[in-house]
Amino acid sequence: MTYHPSYRTNQIFLTACLALACVTGTASGCGSSDGGAPQVDSDLLGIYEVDQFQSSPECGELMDAQGAPRLVLYSALRADTQEAILVGEFCGSVDDCMARAEQSDAGVNYSFFEGSDAQGWEGYGIASQGMVGEQCQVEVQVHTLTAPNAQSIRIDTRQVETTYAATIDDTVMPPVATCQVRDAIESITDDSPCTELFLVGATFETGL
Repeated sequence: MTYHPSYRTNQIFLTACLALACVTGTASGCGSSDGGAPQVDSDLLGIYEVDQFQSSPECGELMDAQGAPRLVLYSALRADTQEAILVGEFCGSVDDCMARAEQSDAGVNYSFFEGSDAQGWEGYGIASQGMVGEQCQVEVQVHTLTAPNAQSIRIDTRQVETTYAATIDDTVMPPVATCQVRDAIESITDDSPCTELFLVGATFETGL
């Protein structure tokens, strides 16, 4: 049997320790043919200095870890629906952050598909995926972004492992097993084992 991962909901890629989301044209520098691309409804867009980066490989006590000096939040378009979403990408200098927000062609570290500044934003990413027999075994990262005050943000990531049935196409030989990203997210329960935690805290530095 041949195994093919499915990226239909545009949330996959992996870099460093955080999963990426696939997005297209943005934000601060990119407009559309009718005068402007849709913008996400958020006042959090901008460049932040990272003052806290912690992780816990076994979901225990968070410990300080090495991370990038800055994080940029900007508006991007989902590749599948062309909806405006809030995304975040780690970066170096302010100029580097600005360039990443304008180009958005190398993937991002966070994608938040639903929420608001007041209630918090939630998004997902895939850290790893594989097969156990005809079952998909996937580590899903659940990202929650909150703004404790007007000058700071906090991003909590809980990585969980989930197992679910693959979609089997037996009209071809050999049959093809596909792991749908949407199915991975929908299979998460309160009992899904936690495999890693991440925490990022950052302070606003400048707008885009």
